[in-house]
Amino acid sequence: MSEVIEYNRPDAATFRDEIYPKAKPAILRDVAADLEPVRIAKNGSPEFATYLKQAIGDRPVDVLAARPGAGPTFFFERELGRLNFERGQMQFSSFVDAVLGSGPEERMLYLESTPLAELSEKLATDLHLPILPHPVPPRVWMGNNTGTHTHFDVKQNIAYVVSGTRRFTLFPPNQTPNLYMAPFENSPSNAPVSMVQLEEPDFSRFPRFQEALDHALVAELGPGDGIFIPYMWWHHVKASGNLNVLVNYWWNEHEALGSPLDAMLHSILAVRDLPPPMRDAWRTMFDTFVFKAHGEPLDHVEPGKRGGLGQFGEAGRIQLWRSLGAGLSSTMERVFNTRLRR
Repeated sequence: MSEVIEYNRPDAATFRDEIYPKAKPAILRDVAADLEPVRIAKNGSPEFATYLKQAIGDRPVDVLAARPGAGPTFFFERELGRLNFERGQMQFSSFVDAVLGSGPEERMLYLESTPLAELSEKLATDLHLPILPHPVPPRVWMGNNTGTHTHFDVKQNIAYVVSGTRRFTLFPPNQTPNLYMAPFENSPSNAPVSMVQLEEPDFSRFPRFQEALDHALVAELGPGDGIFIPYMWWHHVKASGNLNVLVNYWWNEHEALGSPLDAMLHSILAVRDLPPPMRDAWRTMFDTFVFKAHGEPLDHVEPGKRGGLGQFGEAGRIQLWRSLGAGLSSTMERVFNTRLRR
């Protein structure tokens, strides 16, 4: 595995002008080292635990707890759809005590993706990262020695370690065919996941995963270190330390365009199962008008007269969404009526 490129204490301008445009993972070394909670965490788990309890108190939090013998990662058990963990609630102070009390037979405990402001407005302020390009609310991930399944997010992501260490293993989006994605309905979380267990890959079942490993990147982070994970980069995260805390920020400045994932699922419904000659014809249409594989497809038409195949202003985009919504409703009614008549 190759290491991720590093930047030492990058500021907002460096992130905006140099790191973000490359759309490649980057380690942001010591980017959060000067934040008060990070400095407190470096004094040791007991002092940091006291600080967290004072900031958050006994409010209930949602927690993941691994089943006995679950292994190193929150993941599937032997069969697809059965998970090796369960969800529940604990008082925050009890959760911290349980994490610190983990012994040789420790059970993975995890507070995942919780908006920091819901736990403590002051803590959310104290953990704000100045280099962020947008006003993004922070989220916190906290636990003992835990691992998360290989997954991707349809967002940009900056994360940094407050306490403990984290090892990130990353795969570029073009390795998706080699990562054996699970059906969306069986995801252990809200994100698309790989069915391959990184720690003990079964190459007889997932032979193409070896190719993915040849393209993997790895980043080792300590307290105060951050990482930029670009849109749709796959990543596996291994946390170490008896009180491990990570803060992350997600954003997607193009969300107003709509969901590409929804568009893909619609295409699976409408295109994938066509006979090959019909499907190949639509492959050409997508290459031409969606991915612009042959350049600007309507350069033979005046810009203001390109209709739904051209560029949109805000009003035109809203109008097309409305037309698309009406068309989808009509399609659904036609499909359902056809099936009822059978």
